[in-house]
Amino acid sequence: MSMDETKRHNPIRVSKNLWFMLKYSFKYAPSYTVVTLCEAFGRGADHIISVLLTKYIFDAIEKGVEFKTFLFWVLLATGYNAVFELFNKWRLEVYVPKVKLILHEGIQNELYEKARELDQSCYDDPEFYNDFIWAIRESDVRTAQIMENFSIFINRIVSSAVILGLLASMDWLVAVVLLVSVGLGFVIKNKLNKIRYDKNLEMNPINRKLSYIGRVFYLQDYAKELRQGGIAEHLRNDYKTTTDTKIACIKKYMGKIFGLSLIATILTSLLPSAGVTSYLIVRYIVDPTLSLGSFSASITASFKLYWTIDDIGNYLNRFNEHSLYIERVKKFIEYEPQINGEETEVPAFESLTIKNLDFVYPFTNNDKKTLSNVNLEIKKGEKIAFVGYNGAGKTTLIKLLMRLYDTTSGEILYNGKNITEYAPESYRKHIGAVFQDYKVFAATVAENVMGGEYTDADEETVMSALKAASFDEKLKDLPNGIHSQLTTEFSKEGVGLSGGESQKIAIARVFARPVELIIMDEPSSALDPIAEYELNQSILENAEGKTVIFISHRFSTTRMAGKIYMFDEGKLVESGSHDELMERNGKYAKMYRVQAKKYRMELYSCTQTPY
Repeated sequence: MSMDETKRHNPIRVSKNLWFMLKYSFKYAPSYTVVTLCEAFGRGADHIISVLLTKYIFDAIEKGVEFKTFLFWVLLATGYNAVFELFNKWRLEVYVPKVKLILHEGIQNELYEKARELDQSCYDDPEFYNDFIWAIRESDVRTAQIMENFSIFINRIVSSAVILGLLASMDWLVAVVLLVSVGLGFVIKNKLNKIRYDKNLEMNPINRKLSYIGRVFYLQDYAKELRQGGIAEHLRNDYKTTTDTKIACIKKYMGKIFGLSLIATILTSLLPSAGVTSYLIVRYIVDPTLSLGSFSASITASFKLYWTIDDIGNYLNRFNEHSLYIERVKKFIEYEPQINGEETEVPAFESLTIKNLDFVYPFTNNDKKTLSNVNLEIKKGEKIAFVGYNGAGKTTLIKLLMRLYDTTSGEILYNGKNITEYAPESYRKHIGAVFQDYKVFAATVAENVMGGEYTDADEETVMSALKAASFDEKLKDLPNGIHSQLTTEFSKEGVGLSGGESQKIAIARVFARPVELIIMDEPSSALDPIAEYELNQSILENAEGKTVIFISHRFSTTRMAGKIYMFDEGKLVESGSHDELMERNGKYAKMYRVQAKKYRMELYSCTQTPY
């Protein structure tokens, strides 16, 4: 957000943004508002009582008020203070921590659901992704902060209004000076706040990069890679360069921040404290009508007034700051997915037809087509293979078939109807996919296979899916069977699986769902040739009657397909059965012969018994 954008945060816009976040508090913790208002007015009354009590004590001493009367009012004020402090102690130590947890759970769940609805392209947009991370990190914390700040703001308004009236009745000049100095201080601090926001905005991607490098050095995922080659040295150099960039950013704003902070301190601290105090001392000396009680109360009231009015300015600035951050959160929360559709009733799969398909990834620096003029048809029950070199567009085509992206031009027809007419969630229920960058979650085997909650009624489904994925033998070695915890993220007894074993868990997810179209993106990439053959046979047996699309660099896998589509530089260049393509002696045949020689060598090494 530029400086021009921050200037448009007028009071109405700030109020709307604050209301946007406060609605979450009203939604998940409605009592929070009541408790906050009690604290606000209670604290305001406390400030007023302290000024009045100061005046009463000194006037009582001067006038010789009866001790019992004097003691009654002092004890009454002390009693109120004690009750209020007990209430506030309960609020801070018991109530607020509980409410923050309630807010965190409610808001984060909404954000997680929103994150699941985001278009895949959002992750390709660095600016949006920054806002996305910011929203996840800031939202519930900001809501609690706004409510707490709102509480303080109210009591400062109440306190300053009453104290200003009391002070004006004793010395109107002091009241005017304090209002002017603090008002000017507020303008300066508002300017200062916007500069700090711009600095934080510029620092955000820098801090993200530093955080990434830090994670690389302490996460287990990168431990092996860091011990090979020169990537560790490269990252350390990158860390130093990025740190230098951060220092330069700090220096860029340091002069402005220091200068404005100094002016604000003079206006809101030195002038009210030193100037007003000196003036009241002189007046008390030369003005016999000013009583000791009025003098003492004026000193107390002036300090409290400039402090409360200054704090009003501080919190107005904080609200403005909150508003700037809320703009980021709102951008994420109010995002409407572009991948959408009206129809939720999706019929059983019969065919997929791709016509004149072109695709360019969004947020790239060029208009180069990842896929160009692709035309093909897939029918129910067929076993299809997409082959080609890295970057040929195979995986991109799968993303389009699953409608993670929409085509740049051309169309994809599901049973003759454009897939853009279907609601994505309903459409994807008919498709099961294993991606080449599959993930295993820190959950039980059963929960991983089900892709969510597991009940005893799901046991047969899980066992059958694991068998279809050739994981049943490994399952016998797990301490708690399908209830074994995977990864050591949260449990020392968690099971660590090999790459091939993890891949089988991902494959089992597909067989645990009643899908009609199965997509296997490099399903055997982490397996040796023998394990690959066994898995492929199992997949075919358990996918009988279903449509299967294989994507693989290993032609031993794609050879099983009834029809093979060869991609090269985003274009479909050949199609046919394995035998047909070999007879044509084109690109597929050339790639196959090169791989076949290497594959035979791997297979030979796997079947030899070591001496």
